[in-house]
Amino acid sequence: MLLVNPQTAFQWTGSLDIHGVPMKGIREKQGHSFTRIGYLAGKESAACDPDEVGSLHRQQLRPLSKPTLLQARQEYAQRQVPTFPRYFIIEPTNVCNKVCPFCTINVMDRRDADGKVVKGFMPWGTFMRLMEETWHYPVYGISLYQLGESFLWHGKDESGRTLNISDMVNAAKRVGGFRAVNLSTNGDVPNLACIFDSELDDLIISIDGMTKSVYEENRPGASGLETFERTIDRVREFLEAKQQRGLSKPFVRMQIINKDNTADQIVDFIRHWIDVPGVDDVFVKDLDSMRSWLGSTVVSDEEDRLKADRVALMPCQHLFAIGSMVVNGDLNGCCHDAQNQLVQTVTLPDGRTGNANIHNMSFVDWWNGAFMTDLRGEHCEGHFRMPCRDCRERDPWLG
Repeated sequence: MLLVNPQTAFQWTGSLDIHGVPMKGIREKQGHSFTRIGYLAGKESAACDPDEVGSLHRQQLRPLSKPTLLQARQEYAQRQVPTFPRYFIIEPTNVCNKVCPFCTINVMDRRDADGKVVKGFMPWGTFMRLMEETWHYPVYGISLYQLGESFLWHGKDESGRTLNISDMVNAAKRVGGFRAVNLSTNGDVPNLACIFDSELDDLIISIDGMTKSVYEENRPGASGLETFERTIDRVREFLEAKQQRGLSKPFVRMQIINKDNTADQIVDFIRHWIDVPGVDDVFVKDLDSMRSWLGSTVVSDEEDRLKADRVALMPCQHLFAIGSMVVNGDLNGCCHDAQNQLVQTVTLPDGRTGNANIHNMSFVDWWNGAFMTDLRGEHCEGHFRMPCRDCRERDPWLG
């Protein structure tokens, strides 16, 4: 995958000096990973390759990841569609305590079939309806986040018991049958520790800056309050608790987006967080332009053209590999679809019309139905409706 912003991002070809340990970082589908276990091995012995140590360790933690990804790549290359996606990205909530300028939540427009704005928290019954279906298929992984801060999610089960995001994680494992469950957070929440009692595999904590000024430019609080110190305190408290409990899970990834105002802080960010116990890796993430929704506010027109040439007429990999469901149970073609442009209107059993929703049709019927089949066909023929036409994020899913 080519960086969206090659002119303004931090780039390197050789090894970086991470406190005396030379590390290039492990190239992944959306950025570079610098693992703490590789870093510590490099401090112990100059003869070892810290990136290789880190890569092998990661593969041992998730042995099914590589063969699952390989199978998905092969299917995509042949334009074969699996009967049911092995990976899902769903939206527990589309409410957030941040207004990050590079996030499409700022222009999000979720509406139901009657045109009513949908914003809030996914009902427990909606989530469980999907989980009860996924159990019957060979699913592998699920990301419990789209637009919104997932740690804000709360709900109640049938008995009235109050639930938090850890309950979603456990249900995804025990009911949904998912082998890998991951969450992403901005870290500025008081309940990070709730996931210690869950079966969460991976947690991404996006800080996106080493200094107060850069952080608050990238992650401004929705309330207008400055939150850099509070976020750092909350994250450090969480990491200390993980270390004190001797927990190996979740695998914690500290993340910084590689963009113009973070470029000269990337190395310091890696050096800082890789030394903190409780952190498993530090990730330098490629910046998504979100062109279809944010225009040229994230990257310049000139930089965008470089990525546009890269994806050209490429059919979106997401349509062949990733299942997506938003906060009210509507089934959409892509997790980037901030304005529900890839949601189908269907005729319900009682004759009314409504959005394709988990409560009025199964996901397998949606995935293999006319809407998704036609959408894939358009992409394969080089025809793109909005928002696909201007989207540059068609190629990260399968590497």
